[in-house]
Amino acid sequence: MTQGTRDEAPLACVVLNPSKPAVTPALCSHLADALEAAGYRGPLWLETSRTQTGTAQARQCVASGARLVLAVGGDGTLRSVAAGLAGTDTVLGIIALGTANLAARNLGLRVGSLDALIATALHARPRVVDLSWVSTDPSDADLADLFEEPPGGWARPSLGHEHACLVVAGIGFDADLVASTRPDLKARLKWGAYALAAFENLSSPRMDLVVSIGEEVGGPGRAEVVSPRRHLERLNARTLLVANGGRLPAGIVLLREAAMDDGVLDVAAIDTVGGIVGWTSLARQVLPPYAATYTPSERALGRVVLRRGRDVVVRTATPALVQVDGDLLPPTRSLRVRLQPAAVRVSLPEGAH
Repeated sequence: MTQGTRDEAPLACVVLNPSKPAVTPALCSHLADALEAAGYRGPLWLETSRTQTGTAQARQCVASGARLVLAVGGDGTLRSVAAGLAGTDTVLGIIALGTANLAARNLGLRVGSLDALIATALHARPRVVDLSWVSTDPSDADLADLFEEPPGGWARPSLGHEHACLVVAGIGFDADLVASTRPDLKARLKWGAYALAAFENLSSPRMDLVVSIGEEVGGPGRAEVVSPRRHLERLNARTLLVANGGRLPAGIVLLREAAMDDGVLDVAAIDTVGGIVGWTSLARQVLPPYAATYTPSERALGRVVLRRGRDVVVRTATPALVQVDGDLLPPTRSLRVRLQPAAVRVSLPEGAH
């Protein structure tokens, strides 16, 4: 490629989390070679940090005229980069190097195959996916002292006062298991560290919740109009999830209908009764071969209430932790999740969600 031709080539940027063990000089060299072979100039390299997790770097990439931004890291890096690219034409390529890699799994990417991830990021056709925005009540700031701060600190807002979320926000048991997952075990056991933490939190208390959902208009497909009608409901649950995707590692499916490009949020209030028997009943409903085939709540010891909508407001009687794509927010009594449909252009394989 001549210098003139190279100057006219589209610019690529790489936003990478240097704390990930897989981010090595060899990986960076491999990415640079692949980008050059694909006809990109650059790339510009931007590292994340504890205080700048990817959103500012992604916005810098857009301002520099980048056509493609590779997010190299885990779900936290990916959601931060997605926040910076939301509403732009810049394409997001995913190089998933985290522990759970929930976004990559729900988008149908081949987690664990670096060559496949690079090929998809550089050569696949971009498709739009939804992004949700999570916020808590600022007046709850004084509740942070009620819970131990996680080793990496509380997650900082992505933009303004909101936290970007690609896959799932959870309050209650879901956030408690994230809080109790040990970093050293994540490094050694990968996803298994979350499974151990789940067992440790089976006694998480039941929450008294009031849930308000902005109702979907136009049936189960993409809702182009937001209805002023709201569904208000009081629920008891161990955890409440507001999700774009419902797939976890190990073949676990929590929300069969959830898709990251359908313009709708899926809500699941999950409860158990009867101690370990209730959790066993729930496990049978989310593991293969009956994944996400739920027994009617009145007949099950593991109970799941499903709802759908465009924005969700949750109020709790007592303070609870919140997790957003695996990052912890300080405890709160009020949670809001709103959807931005078709927010981010992502390189995805054909047939993926």
